[in-house]
Formats: sequence, structure tokens, C-alpha cells
Amino acid sequence: MTDICIAHGGDIGEPNGGTDRVTALAAGLSDRGYDVTLVVPTPSNQLDERFSDLRIESIDLPTHGVSTQPRRAYQISKRAIEVADKENAKLQFEHSTLAGVGTFRGVSDFVLDIHDLAFRSPLYGELPMGSIIQRFIEFVEGRAIHRANNIVVVSKLMKEIIVEQWKVPVDDIIVVPNGYFEHRIAPYRSVETVPSRVAFLGTLHPKLDIEAMYDIARLPEVDEFVVIGDGNRREDLESASKQIDSLSVTGRLPDEKAFQLVSSAAVAVNPQFPSELQATSSPVKLYYYAGLGVPSVVTEGPELATDLEAAGAAKVVSPNEDFDIAVRELLNSKDRRESMKQSARRAAETFQWSRRAAQFAEVYEPVVDM
Repeated sequence: MTDICIAHGGDIGEPNGGTDRVTALAAGLSDRGYDVTLVVPTPSNQLDERFSDLRIESIDLPTHGVSTQPRRAYQISKRAIEVADKENAKLQFEHSTLAGVGTFRGVSDFVLDIHDLAFRSPLYGELPMGSIIQRFIEFVEGRAIHRANNIVVVSKLMKEIIVEQWKVPVDDIIVVPNGYFEHRIAPYRSVETVPSRVAFLGTLHPKLDIEAMYDIARLPEVDEFVVIGDGNRREDLESASKQIDSLSVTGRLPDEKAFQLVSSAAVAVNPQFPSELQATSSPVKLYYYAGLGVPSVVTEGPELATDLEAAGAAKVVSPNEDFDIAVRELLNSKDRRESMKQSARRAAETFQWSRRAAQFAEVYEPVVDM
């Protein structure tokens, strides 16, 4: 008998920040004795042992592209509601847009886990009639937020924005940031550093400042800037790599290759366009950079970036600073990088997904009768 039914519209067979959160929380709930069903699109790859105790309800759906999102949200929410009703299970939605679509079927009293606020995303604002689409998404997200029984968000700033935007009582929202899987990176901490290598790991989305990445690749101290990941900016980066010898765009890589490359880098980076959306995030790549002990240079905004700088593990770049200059200064200071390396590993001890899952499980203590 299912206790908790979790609806997620992403491909859990394709590891990234969003799916890592979903699978870590689902596995954490299962480890605590809950019978968990995941309703998801059919995974593109074979699932690992973390899923062995989870029931997977899959639907054959495309998982890439904005145009596929409405159909995906409808089908996933519909199936999840059916499973929850049949099993008398507590319903959990990943993402406010998916939950908002679910509310049109009359559902309420669910757990809502919000990874990001979609209505301000440039992904929609840059579409034809983008402002109208964003207003509709804001309406959909608001329906989800007002009908949820429990709301979980990834950052304090996201909580503040939701309280202000939708007039939600502050005590109705709890913060559970993202994290990293210790077992995925532990084998790569002893990889030898390549002093002239810079790395980026993550989704190549519109928030990414690729001009800053080009500037980094052109630094005389950089022999290789390896960009690991996929997304709608990949084509631009690949085109630039034909003109910039040091720029290497790999696409998605298996964990063993991706983490080995990042761990070998002298500096890892996350150049972003500063925005409220970016500031509310909890970037998973930064948790992995810290866990691997790689000094990082990151755009200011997210709470995690501030915390890492305070811990001596990262350099935060403000809008009036040159991102590439900050990278260059770090590449030219081996002693500083070594100090940041040790600080990053110490800070990362509290970031593991096992700890985040324990926090999240507290949401269910008063709402699921075991």
C-alpha cells in the first residue's frame, strides 16, 4: 500500500540537480519506512540501486522542450492523482507548475516541493507573447501554492518571495536546500589537479553567462576550460569552441568521467546572469564543487554562494566585477587554492543528501499515519 505518491515531470534516468533532489528525497522517505511511488516519464536509462525500494509508475512522454511541458504536466498529474486516490496515499508534487496543473483536477491538501519559481524564468519570457505566458504561469503556480497543505522550498529568499507574492503565512513554508550524494564523488577526491584547467558542470540554461565563459577560456593561464552538460546554450558554446582552442564542450558525461574532470580542475565556475530567479536557487553544482574540494568562482545571489565564501571555499563575483579576472587571480595563487580546497571539504560535510532527506522527512511526521 502506497503511503506517499510523488509526481515529477523530469527524466529520473538522467541525473541533474532537479532529478537528484527528487530521487534523494524519495529514497530518504523510503528508508524511513514509507511506501513510496514515483509517477514519472519513462526513464531514459537504467535506474541504480537507490530505486530498488521505490515503486515506479512510468508514462511514455517526451521530457525535453518547452512545447512538451503542458502534455507532460497533464499526464503526470492525472496519473499521480489516480494512484493517490486508489492507494489512499499522501500526494507530493515536484514543481509548482506541475502541482498547479493538478489543481485543475480538483486536487488539494498535498505536499509541494518547489525547486524554482517558473513564472519569472527567461525560458518563458523569451517566447512569443512571453509576458502573457509568464502571467498565466504565475496564476498556475499561485493555485498550487494556495492549495498545498505543506510547502517546501530550496532557499530562504524563495520563501520570502512566495510570502510576498502570494501572501502565504511564513510558518507554512519550510526550507530544505539541495545537496550532493557522497557516494558519487568519494572516489574522485584524490585526482591530481591540472593547474591550467577550469571546469563547469551543469545544465547549459539561459541563466548562464556564456560571454563570461568565453572570457575565461581566453585567459593565458587556461589551457583547457571543460564545459560538462547539456541545454539550450550548448550549440552556442560548441560554435565558440571552434574559435577558442581551450574551450571544450563535452555534453553530458557519466559520473565517473564528469567528476574526475571537475576534481582535476584548479578552479570550478558558475557564471550566471544575476536575477531574482538566480538568487532564489540552490545550485547543485556548487555542492558538488565543494564536496570534491575544488575552489570555485561563482556569481553572487544564491545563499549558498554567500555561505561558501564565508567558509573560505569560494570567490563570489558581483555584477560590477569581471568574472574572468576573479578566475585569473585564483589560478595565479596556488596557496589560496589549497586553502580553499580544505575549506570546501569541511563546509561540504553538512551538505550531503542524507541530511537533507532527514529534514524533509519531518514534513510527513504529522501528515502520514504510519
